[in-house]
Amino acid sequence: MNKKDIVAIEKILTCINELDIVCAGRTDEYFYDGYEMNILCDLVEEINKNLNKVNKKVKRKYDKINWDIIESYKEDDGILKVLKSGKIWCLASGVLSRELKNDLSDILKIELPLYYTNYCNRKHEEFIKNKKNDDK
Repeated sequence: MNKKDIVAIEKILTCINELDIVCAGRTDEYFYDGYEMNILCDLVEEINKNLNKVNKKVKRKYDKINWDIIESYKEDDGILKVLKSGKIWCLASGVLSRELKNDLSDILKIELPLYYTNYCNRKHEEFIKNKKNDDK
């Protein structure tokens, strides 16, 4: 896993946490009647954008995760596939948290130590190589 994948997953988790906080104790009517529905739309879109940034190799490795969860909630309006406000509410108020949060956290628990170990090893090898070149 590369840094781009890690950052995308971290952004997804951050957005899910924000959705959990914003939606806590509120109903769909609160968002439909107020100006805050845009917040839910933006956060869901940010999650979708970052889901698409995750490398296909990572998605194959962790194929039990529903990487297309947001796409599966979109409806065809004859021209485009769109997310209607009711589907956004479903995703924002719990589906994304239930379906992705723990699984993506588990991926980071596995992949982050490996990423940083490999990173440190690369930096060490570069240092040794540069030191040898400087000694010549």
